Amino acid sequence: MAEIVYERMLALADRQGTPYDLAVVYAERQGVTWAGWIEFVSVDGDRVVRTDRETRQSSLQGVTYCATGLEPLYFEGALDRAARRTSDPRPQKMGTSPRAGAGVAHLRVETVDPEVPFRLMAARTLVPGQRRQIFEGGVLVFERTLRAPSSGARGRYDFVAQFGSENAAGIMANTLWNDLHGRGARILVDGEEVGMTNGAIKDALLGAHVS
Repeated sequence: MAEIVYERMLALADRQGTPYDLAVVYAERQGVTWAGWIEFVSVDGDRVVRTDRETRQSSLQGVTYCATGLEPLYFEGALDRAARRTSDPRPQKMGTSPRAGAGVAHLRVETVDPEVPFRLMAARTLVPGQRRQIFEGGVLVFERTLRAPSSGARGRYDFVAQFGSENAAGIMANTLWNDLHGRGARILVDGEEVGMTNGAIKDALLGAHVS
């Protein structure tokens, strides 16, 4: 049974000009994990469009956590996906990933260079929940420092990447690669180490939310 985990008032319009003022995030248990999706309600209440699965988490709380951190840019992309999905005459199988390639991925960066996390966030300070807007690439969120580097041991830092399309995932991957390569860093996407290439990072981002 689906549960509402988050609601956001907003002001968006689809490509046909239909205005929407409410986004509702749902979660539903599917086996041992929870799937999350978004429904948008038009201003007059006559139209509701729904995305395919946007994320899969190990708990209901995980879906809620992801939902509360979504940026306006992400909702814009989600509305476009939902509107196209609803108007597509081909049958949709529930629980499949969005064709547009949107998602939320958990990243862990391990490095002996203490400057790397600051470089990733393009900032001089690090605060949990801090966001870096990447032009046309989505949002990178700093979650926490698990361990600072010391005596040659790698530091560990957690991030969340949000992207609204396959193209955005590519731009996000390019940004991550540019900030990490040549600095002795490792990147793990949803717990799996990824090769330090643009293509490998992009593929991992796109695959993270459908596993």
